[in-house]
Amino acid sequence: MLRSNLIKNAGVLSALVICSPVMAEEEELSPWEGSAKLGFIFSKTTTRSLSVNTGATVSYDVDDWKHSAEFSSYYTDTEDNEDGTNKYKMSYGVEYSLTDRQFLYLTNHYEHDRFATYRHQLTIATGFGATLIDNGKTSLSVGAGPGYRFSQRQDFDPDFPKQQQDEVIANAFIDLSSSLTESLEYGGKINTDYGEANTSTNVKAYIKNQLIEDVSLLVDVEYIYNTVVASDQTNDEIYSTISLNYDF
Repeated sequence: MLRSNLIKNAGVLSALVICSPVMAEEEELSPWEGSAKLGFIFSKTTTRSLSVNTGATVSYDVDDWKHSAEFSSYYTDTEDNEDGTNKYKMSYGVEYSLTDRQFLYLTNHYEHDRFATYRHQLTIATGFGATLIDNGKTSLSVGAGPGYRFSQRQDFDPDFPKQQQDEVIANAFIDLSSSLTESLEYGGKINTDYGEANTSTNVKAYIKNQLIEDVSLLVDVEYIYNTVVASDQTNDEIYSTISLNYDF
């Protein structure tokens, strides 16, 4: 009886030892990744203002396909209701790997802005991309291709109220991310949509410092430049935020 129990326990222990690495490997190879961020600034002097920025990303990477979705918003509540920031963006993209270094991409991007020149913008682009650097710490990718853009101006536009435009565009991007240490990383992306009616350039940069486990402090800057804007608007926009970021 004792010998039988020992053999049985040894078998169970061996099964656990064999299964444990497999289970750990399955957890590490999960195709799902995501993050969420939240930041705000409140100030009160002669006037009161509250600024809130939010963001979330989700990606699903399996075999040769990678799907990604992103949402971000900037909102400022001030005593002057005629000015401020009220913008949100949504995007969805698909990448198909041709080789370890080459891929095809398709992106869909929608942006709503209450105060800028363009109240609605929808951009769809597809093309060919290449990963120039991928050494485990640093990743650098570039891509280019044709696309389509729909835009509509504000109701209160002084030049062309509610004007709608459809045009074919040329899209190009550079995407960089790099880890300085196990807890500190930085990156950025430059994206340009060239069209006859307007050329839009978006530059993003960030620094991310891990605080505890999956919680990090995120500092990011976004610069947007449009070649054609309303006569009462500036060509460029700058958004800088400090947020708490949670990875899952």
